[in-house]
Amino acid sequence: MSSSQTLTLWDYFWVLYRYKLRVLAVMILAVILGYLWTLTTPKVFESEAKLFVRVGWENAGLDPTVNKSDAVAVNITRETEITNMLEHLRCRPILERAMDIAMPDASKMTPESRELAFESFKRRLSITSPKQSMIIRIGSKGDTPEQAFKAAHALTTIFMEDHLLLSRPAGSFEFLSQQTDRLREELETAQQELRDAKNRGDLASIQGRRTALESQINSLETRINEVTALLSAADAKMLALKSSIESLPEPLLKQMMVGSPNDGLAAMRDKLFQLQTHQAELKAKYQPSHPLYIAGQAQVDEMSSVLKDEDPDREKIIEAICAAENSNQAGLRAQKQSLQSQLTALRKELATLNDYEIQISKSELKVRHLETQYVNYAKKAEDARIDNALLKDKISNVHVIQPASLPVLPLSSQRAMTLLLFLVCGVVGGVAVALISDQWNRHVKANERSLDSVATTRSSPPRRLEDIVNATSLRDC
Repeated sequence: MSSSQTLTLWDYFWVLYRYKLRVLAVMILAVILGYLWTLTTPKVFESEAKLFVRVGWENAGLDPTVNKSDAVAVNITRETEITNMLEHLRCRPILERAMDIAMPDASKMTPESRELAFESFKRRLSITSPKQSMIIRIGSKGDTPEQAFKAAHALTTIFMEDHLLLSRPAGSFEFLSQQTDRLREELETAQQELRDAKNRGDLASIQGRRTALESQINSLETRINEVTALLSAADAKMLALKSSIESLPEPLLKQMMVGSPNDGLAAMRDKLFQLQTHQAELKAKYQPSHPLYIAGQAQVDEMSSVLKDEDPDREKIIEAICAAENSNQAGLRAQKQSLQSQLTALRKELATLNDYEIQISKSELKVRHLETQYVNYAKKAEDARIDNALLKDKISNVHVIQPASLPVLPLSSQRAMTLLLFLVCGVVGGVAVALISDQWNRHVKANERSLDSVATTRSSPPRRLEDIVNATSLRDC
């Protein structure tokens, strides 16, 4: 086979078969070296812990200090929440605290050595979560089972404590409690001021008192209008009566006063008796200050004063005849005056009520505003109290469903991978040794042929100049 000839695939197989012992020796040597490597390298142990994340108080509510009516809705998926927890677990402060627990000597290291130890510790951690799952897996590798267990257990414990503190605002309960107490004091003060204002005005309800006053005022105004109309009619009747009586002769006037069925004096006495009877009925029904009672008493007094004179003159006769109408007019005037006095008093009371209404409205508005604030802060304070209670009892939406395990056996997958890697290297090395051996054999044979041809050329006489040149060139090769 010439050295310049291109090797085919069959040639490669022939080479491997020809040097199969060398290839096999290299492979066996590589496996032996790999096995020795696995025996000399330190064993690696892995501890595993698992966390279950459910929907709880931390991710279902807002900060108690936030006004929920003004809060902007943020759509946070479960995947986002799990990702946030994974990043929280990978935070450097948590990892450094876990490293200090798992490696007590790390706190005494220099900054450079501590940084190298931290990077090694970080590489040995495995923090993952399967897709569409609420499980977080924490894996920790160590040279000893205790070291791996301490790292996984410390990381789980530190994360649970930090998650409790991170998901709850610090100092919110104290702040909201102070604000609630302050608002309760202000509300009690405002309620007392409102009560005092109502007591000063003898009011139970502004609207109820206003309705009652308006009804009384309307009734008095209607009554005053009626009395005014009656008084106008009585005045007109008196004028007509006086004009008709003045034209009568004196005997007829006296006849109207004495002995006749149309005796005016008798009529007056009969009228006085009727007025007294009516006055007795009014006394039984009304108080002495009532307008009807006052008017009736005025009529009785008027009629009594007229009847005192038994032998009246013409003027007295006319006055006696007109006494009934005069007494009626006097009663109506007294009644009107009383009604007007009552109307004036009610209007003053209504004006006073209007003044009180402004003060009471301000007080009621302040009380309602403080009540709304107090209820809002009381609810927020209760939410903050629940947060503190959950924090105190260490109740969280994250649960440890698998505590950190204490590994007994080292990782077997690492030894198998190492042996497989050395075996692959042995195969590659065996193929390389076979190819190199074949090339070396070819080179040696080519040199031997060259030397044989040179020796042959020297033993035979030179025939031509070209043969001498060729022989020289082969010798040089």
